[in-house]
Amino acid sequence: MRRWLPLLVVCLAGNVPGCAPRATLPSSSPQSVALPPTRLTRLDGSPTDLPSALGGRAALVSFWATWCTSCVDEIESLERLDARIRTRGDAIVVAVAVGETPQTVAAFARERGITYALLVDEDFQLADALGQRRVPATLVVAPGGRIVHRAGALDADSLMAFRAAMGASGKPVAWVDAPSSTARAPSDRSDLTTAGAASGQEQAAPEPAR
Repeated sequence: MRRWLPLLVVCLAGNVPGCAPRATLPSSSPQSVALPPTRLTRLDGSPTDLPSALGGRAALVSFWATWCTSCVDEIESLERLDARIRTRGDAIVVAVAVGETPQTVAAFARERGITYALLVDEDFQLADALGQRRVPATLVVAPGGRIVHRAGALDADSLMAFRAAMGASGKPVAWVDAPSSTARAPSDRSDLTTAGAASGQEQAAPEPAR
């Protein structure tokens, strides 16, 4: 085991050098890839993986952390989206907490009343497999398990991509709203600390090392 390391928020609201927006992968892109069957954990501690959790459904997948203010700001939008698509049966909203324990995420979910699906990537295995080094981050997965869109914070483009992925099932798709809050720049775990957006103070967010 290597040492536990904190995570760094390097981009705050506004234009910051070196904080370019993440690229989007359209469904026709040759870069679109299948989800890896990397081990994740449910909140009850049982193992799973993302392809199994999605079960062939179209999905909007949010990578997040409980300490990430921008991630927490997305909870209301994700709840609203989940409520709209829950009865379809062919689509799902899933949030993958990165670098935290199931116990921490479960306690946070109870406190916040989160009802959409939550999984945990405690050791960064899925994040590393996908080269996903920032939170919040958004993936859209088409039915069958191929990633067709990648972005940072949840935005209108991500919702449009999700709507298109749901449409691939042939079922009518009700419109889904853009997030109610303005998306902030994502945070980067490469420098392994977090910076408070308002105060500039650092917060420790340990990363269990392998």
